Amino acid sequence: MNFPLRVLTLGSASCLAYFACVGLAYAGTLSAQGAVSVINNTNQMQGVVGTGDFNEGNAGGVPANVYAGQGMTWRSGQLTAILPGCETPGSGTIPSYQTNGAYFPGPIAGGGVANGTFAYHAGVVTFDQAITQVGLVASRNGTQYLTAWDTNGNMLGQVKWVPANDAAFIGIDTNGVPVGMVAYGNDDLWGGGTYNIGGSTIISDSWQWAVGTPCVNANDCMDDNNPCTAPPQCVQGACVHTPDDNGVCPDDGESCTFDECQDGLCVHPNNPDGECPDDGNECTNDMCQDGACAHPNNNNPCDDMDACTENDACGGGSCNGDDIVCMDNNLCTVAACDPMIGCEFNWQMGCCITDEDCADGEVCLLGSNSCIPDPNPGDGDGDTGDGDGDGDGDGDGDTGDGDGDGDTGDGDGDPGDGDGDGDGDTTGGNEGGDDETGGGTSTGTGVNTFGGGDEVGDEGCNCSTDSRGAGALFGLLGLALLGTIRRRRDDE
Repeated sequence: MNFPLRVLTLGSASCLAYFACVGLAYAGTLSAQGAVSVINNTNQMQGVVGTGDFNEGNAGGVPANVYAGQGMTWRSGQLTAILPGCETPGSGTIPSYQTNGAYFPGPIAGGGVANGTFAYHAGVVTFDQAITQVGLVASRNGTQYLTAWDTNGNMLGQVKWVPANDAAFIGIDTNGVPVGMVAYGNDDLWGGGTYNIGGSTIISDSWQWAVGTPCVNANDCMDDNNPCTAPPQCVQGACVHTPDDNGVCPDDGESCTFDECQDGLCVHPNNPDGECPDDGNECTNDMCQDGACAHPNNNNPCDDMDACTENDACGGGSCNGDDIVCMDNNLCTVAACDPMIGCEFNWQMGCCITDEDCADGEVCLLGSNSCIPDPNPGDGDGDTGDGDGDGDGDGDGDTGDGDGDGDTGDGDGDPGDGDGDGDGDTTGGNEGGDDETGGGTSTGTGVNTFGGGDEVGDEGCNCSTDSRGAGALFGLLGLALLGTIRRRRDDE
């Protein structure tokens, strides 16, 4: 393609008749190559349908469809894939937000404006309508190109910007041919270069795109789908989108921010009094901090649901308590703690405190606190007599003479006991005929007449036997005295 080269030296006395050059402050130069024209002032944009100043963000990548509501979309990938029919090598990428006013020293020529955030590595775009004019504020860094293709993929031409340490509004006009794709960068694509994002010259701000003919009324303007601008108006042949701070800004989904319009942009300033959702942890506070929901730890009282702890309190974002001490001061129990019910005291088998803790026939041995067999089994009254007169004591203390009459001269001449031996005992049964002592049926050693016997009946007390000898002596003296009395009676 052999198209004439049109060069515009800005800031000089000469300029194209098509443009109004009053007030220009260009130090650099603009030139057009191919079937396109240079646009050097924002007022030359006719029928503007969209603008992008990048102030909707301040970091990260620019959303590809951030300006899709105004008909423009950012593209990435091979140029040949973005626009069918294009044969230009190279690929584009999605730009990113940057802030550095030094790239756009004032005053910016051509009515350009660069405030706040700008686009870095921007970029390749396509449009969803017949756009014939595209312009932007180019930075002071290096030689830059704005190249356009038609909808069939044919390259129409490019505008070249060579700054002189200044920034300016530069634009390309395809002279009524609808644009299929536009690329901005530092590669001379008209000269056969390959497009890429290398270098630091792809820095721009305040893009505009227009149909190339002036609007007559608002019906010729497209809504920018920005909730923070008023419906478009046609002002002096250009579509204008006036900021509307009363617009309804979409909720960003963050409860810790406000959603409001400021200067035509939807912004989300911090809301420190916002309601932060509960995270379900009683040991954290749910609150807004720096526009986001935060959950700092607290030291509130709490319940760790453990019956084996006490003094529960929050610390480090969790509920913890002090271990309780299970103690019942009982030697026979083992203490344990169940988290569900608390202290338990389990009795040790074989251990005792009193006899009642032992089985029948056992007693508690203090000191070892163990149950042992009872060393004194029985009826528990300590008596050894049975009072049955079976030879171990009948408990009546009587003496007998065999006939029960106490008389002398019972046939054997002895004072008597009925057995003629004069010893007063009752052994041998009824030796004196029908005389009786006691019941006459005693066996064994006989009855101790003087109460000195070893054994007693049921009412006995286990008395000691250390006075037995004295009792016998007094018995003999009694018998002798009785015999003397009887003899005297006989003599009389």
